[in-house]
Amino acid sequence: MESMLSQARAFFMTIGIGIIAAFGYDYYRAVRRAFKLKKAGVFLGDLIFWLATTVVVFALLLKANWGELRMYVFLGLGLGALLYFYLFSKPVSRLIGIKFYILYKLWHYFVLIMSYIWNAVLAPFRFVIMLITYPFHYCRLVSGKLSRRLKAAGKNLAGGVVKRSAGAVRPGLSRLAFWRKPKQ
Repeated sequence: MESMLSQARAFFMTIGIGIIAAFGYDYYRAVRRAFKLKKAGVFLGDLIFWLATTVVVFALLLKANWGELRMYVFLGLGLGALLYFYLFSKPVSRLIGIKFYILYKLWHYFVLIMSYIWNAVLAPFRFVIMLITYPFHYCRLVSGKLSRRLKAAGKNLAGGVVKRSAGAVRPGLSRLAFWRKPKQ
């Protein structure tokens, strides 16, 4: 038979375990909010959270009262969770939200700085590539304009003649055997 003192100690430890489990849930809720998980992500996250919480609570109960499940254990876990949610949940949620906001901003600035460094490293290479390709690009522009102008001039000069001659050749070609559709 356990003494009253050891049972009281185990009860207060289960209250602490309930507070720890409730804090873990609050933290998981903030992670879910920060990462904006979709339905499958929430399902997977819930599954992982509850499996991890079960393992942690069981390990802590082994330390607290050698893993014995009595009524005061469930009362202590529930009372600890209620105490946490009524006393600590709002300020802790704010702190966790601030933490994720700071981490987001740090990540944003890290990515920004890395992009500046990357652009600074690539700038000499881009300059060399621009020096090499600029003459080819200029030639392409000039040849493109020239070809468009020559094409337009050719259409203006020979456009009517080509249309008339194509119209005259088409009926003659249709008389040839390989242009006809086979009779059925």
